[in-house]
Amino acid sequence: MTLRRSSPSRLLSLGLLALVWGAARPSAADAQMRRAGHWQFSVPINFVSGETIDGAGGSSAEMNNDVGWGIGFAYHINDRFMVGFETTWLGASYDATIPVDDDGDQSPDGEVTLGGSLDASSFQVLGQFHVLESGRWTPFLRGNLGFTYADSNIPSGPAEGTCWWDPWWGYVCSAWQPTYDRTSFSFGGAAGIRGAIGNRFFLEGSVNGLWVDFENDTPFLKGVRLTAGWLF
Repeated sequence: MTLRRSSPSRLLSLGLLALVWGAARPSAADAQMRRAGHWQFSVPINFVSGETIDGAGGSSAEMNNDVGWGIGFAYHINDRFMVGFETTWLGASYDATIPVDDDGDQSPDGEVTLGGSLDASSFQVLGQFHVLESGRWTPFLRGNLGFTYADSNIPSGPAEGTCWWDPWWGYVCSAWQPTYDRTSFSFGGAAGIRGAIGNRFFLEGSVNGLWVDFENDTPFLKGVRLTAGWLF
């Protein structure tokens, strides 16, 4: 776990230093730099801090720190406002506490703990406001909303499978394990700084938050992000 935390922190620190260096470099073209009318493609790297998620009947899951990534597309309506979408992925380990009811009286008789890995993906529509219209750097604010899919990887039933005749491989059999999963509404925001390096490349560093509306809880997932992207 220590190695997991130190490596992302080092990567994000180097990225933020590059962002500050690029934004601070003077350029005669700074006054003419414009974002209006450009599309952009971006790759965010997210460091998400751990969070405890409460469930029904006193159950809970403590999600550990982890790093995810994604891709995004956006269009700059003008020099200050951008709209777009992004999808991100995360695989985080967790420790779950599960109350058990041995005699069926709907009262916990004890609890078990288990470790697992949560797979999550999120699709978000976003709007981003840049404070400065021109120049090599600008602070920004972002709002986003969409859906988050989470798979606990805890089996929800016996394994299922089937066999078939494949045109290339012949007679093939395969099995899969159904698991507890859920798709939930999610929304959030971010504040950060954007720096241009050259005329097309940019870096963004930001502090982010995301609320995920699970059935019994709405955890607030917070973290920091380094985004690299290109204008075209």
